[in-house]
Amino acid sequence: MLIEKIEAVARGRNKVSLDSGESFILYTGELRLLKIKEGAELSEETYLQIVKGILPKRAKLRAMNLLKSRSYTEYQLKKKLLDTGYADSICEEAVAYVKSFGYINDREYAISYINEQASVRSRREIFQKLQQKGIQKSTLDAVFSDIYGETESGDESSFDEIAVIVKALKKRGFTGNESYEEKQKLLAYFYRRGFEMDKVYRAMDKCLT
Repeated sequence: MLIEKIEAVARGRNKVSLDSGESFILYTGELRLLKIKEGAELSEETYLQIVKGILPKRAKLRAMNLLKSRSYTEYQLKKKLLDTGYADSICEEAVAYVKSFGYINDREYAISYINEQASVRSRREIFQKLQQKGIQKSTLDAVFSDIYGETESGDESSFDEIAVIVKALKKRGFTGNESYEEKQKLLAYFYRRGFEMDKVYRAMDKCLT
């Protein structure tokens, strides 16, 4: 394998590009240690040392460090690693590694997110937000069924969205005497968060009784 190009990216990190089209990031000290130079041949032994040893180990450490500061879904963590320059297979290995220790769990992430957001967002919006975070629909359906008694598209059960809307209306000082424009702004606010308009109207009525 021919080392076609070595270019500095940031903080002593260098992108090494091979004639095969593959590329990876190495530190300047590693380039010296492995005697990697632009235009030189990369031996099979050194290549395997990089892709089977150095990079997977570093990706796992990177994943662990990321999880120290905040929670991630599997999709988010993998994307973060990909953005750092790791190959897809190495990212998959790192995610599987932290997952094996229970440091990442999409189901637990979804439950925590629902508990945090249920008082300000509709069930539909929460479902959509979690899908955007890369959580599989099958996982979300199971979580929503456990919490609400139904999947996202099912009927309301124990969770009362109208109560959530009432609370939000009171927080915004709703009196029923708002102008047409002010009411439209309120309706738009709830619409953007995925609440059904008939529930918003019912909540408004409830505030006035």
